[in-house]
Amino acid sequence: TELAISRLKALNGSGLKVWGISATIGNLPQAKRVLLGEDFYKDAVTIRADLNKEVLVESVLPDEVEKFPWTGHLGTKLLPKILPIINRSKTTLLFTNTRSQTELWYQALLKFAPELSGVIAMHHGSMDHDIRGWVEDALHAEKLKIVVCTSSLDLGVDFRPVDTVIQVGGPKGISRFFQRAGRSGHQPGATSKIYFVPTHSLELVEGAALRESIGEKKFESRKPLQKSLDVLIQYLVTLAVSGGFKPLQILEEVKSTYCYGLLNATEWQWCLEFITTGGKTLGQYDEFAKVYNDDGIYKIINKKAATKHKLSIGTIVGDPALKVKFITGGHVGTIEESFISRLNSGDCFWFAGRNLEFVRIKDLTVLVRKSNKKSGLTPQWMGGRLPLSSMLADKIRQKFEDSVSGVYADIEMQTIKPILELQAKWSEVPTRKRLLIEKTKTRFGHHIFMYPFEGMFVHEVLGGVIAMRISRIQPISFSISMNDYGFELLSDQEIPIEEALELDLFSEENLFPDIQESINMTEMAKRKFRDVATIAGLIFQGYPGKGIRAKHLQASSGILYKVFEEYDQENLLIKQSMEEVLTLQVEHSRLLEAIRRINQQEIVLKETIKPTPFAFPILVDMFRRQNLTSEQLSDRIAKMQLQLERVANKQS
Repeated sequence: TELAISRLKALNGSGLKVWGISATIGNLPQAKRVLLGEDFYKDAVTIRADLNKEVLVESVLPDEVEKFPWTGHLGTKLLPKILPIINRSKTTLLFTNTRSQTELWYQALLKFAPELSGVIAMHHGSMDHDIRGWVEDALHAEKLKIVVCTSSLDLGVDFRPVDTVIQVGGPKGISRFFQRAGRSGHQPGATSKIYFVPTHSLELVEGAALRESIGEKKFESRKPLQKSLDVLIQYLVTLAVSGGFKPLQILEEVKSTYCYGLLNATEWQWCLEFITTGGKTLGQYDEFAKVYNDDGIYKIINKKAATKHKLSIGTIVGDPALKVKFITGGHVGTIEESFISRLNSGDCFWFAGRNLEFVRIKDLTVLVRKSNKKSGLTPQWMGGRLPLSSMLADKIRQKFEDSVSGVYADIEMQTIKPILELQAKWSEVPTRKRLLIEKTKTRFGHHIFMYPFEGMFVHEVLGGVIAMRISRIQPISFSISMNDYGFELLSDQEIPIEEALELDLFSEENLFPDIQESINMTEMAKRKFRDVATIAGLIFQGYPGKGIRAKHLQASSGILYKVFEEYDQENLLIKQSMEEVLTLQVEHSRLLEAIRRINQQEIVLKETIKPTPFAFPILVDMFRRQNLTSEQLSDRIAKMQLQLERVANKQS
């Protein structure tokens, strides 16, 4: 967007007007600077409506909370409370966080309330464009009672008949929740109503935190990326296709943007060499020498190279997907190759509200037929996990701290009071001033639970770093589980946590090398490099109707990565891949903030006889990842809950 605006400014002069619209961005001044650039930022004007948008947040409360909650089981159990909300509303949007959840909730609603058939629909990004278009038109025409959807319907849409929104599970961000709430009552002066449906009892604290944050008008900041050279390379090749460009003239435009304001001469020259020769390692291959220097004007004269580039323009790289089509004709949508590869002919799966029987794959298209079976698999899509925002995490910590002081100001906190009281009795409730670490032993082994409340992504990396540092004290192997509230280290031998704490377990020193050692940064960078290489034009994904298989695309990017790593270690696209892994996946800056926060806290180590209510959901995650028994997961967990409940009842 920045590069496009810079081009329009250059072409149109000072007459161009640029508008940026946002209701939920926390760092608005920085966003304005990013959008307009330094030259135009000073003359920018901020227009803010003098309207107080009323948003009502109400949590759907269970009749009784389980003192040992676990993620995912509670949502559909609340259907008897959700259906009346749907019935008394004109039109409802029910948001889930993932496409898999959307498929599951659509089926659950139809099974629980068959009378919704004909007035219920589904909407997510993998469904066929025509089907999604029909759903949107039906919403406008007030033909639908409820639509189960993902973020595909939470931005840039206006469905006036929608008067109610339901959010299933924690949205993990205040801005995302507010955006979804705004889909209801989308008229000046109208009230937006959103219901929060927890997927486990402890998640109710997020409902309280979200309501308070929206009331305070606190929204997350969005950190802009800098020096995204893959995008710059694509932009330069696009200019070369469009008649050519003069490097010095374009450099001036490029450097006027926030993203490339710090671009130095060496990096700029590297980009020019990359598009003209393929760079240091690819110079021997004509395929990568796309752009020709014609007396100071850089242009593309090869028609095949120009066509390939035009077909590849775009900076959103999705996971490799296959089209789903009925044998009799008609498209359903797209599905990831990794899921389909696990199916045999005759297997059934739910998709777009239908139970489909897999027939075969032909020409990168999944051929299916309708099935009357009542059972089937639910597709899994990559990228379903959402990170808990730092602002929401801090508000959750505050809510728990208030409960320690005896303040239960919200109905949600009053509802989960029995859980918090039992947690305090068996251990303690973590606060912003005290980091709680629990040590316990079960028949599965020795457990260490830590509760930084920093979100799943940070806990995944932090757990790896802590495990690696402990293993330096003595040889030991760990299994690591985590959720948004904490993480667990499990070992078959006693964990020397006391000694590790004495040796400054949470030290900032050597944090980056320890991150690289504890997680496979190289493998993560390889996966990120596929996206970077695709945007930069190194990988061609195929002509229309003749796509390239995902495994071949991955192999191509893997070969290029290996070549650059071995023969061109200064390759800027490799460096960008590593930096984006650190920034977007590892959340390096947020991890550093978490470590610093922990070093300001009092560290409390509690030895517990049994897993506490806060530890239990993390323990369940370990069951999900490890096939410990042939029993059904829910039955297994129910037995554990019953055993722990008996212990709690005896003590009371």
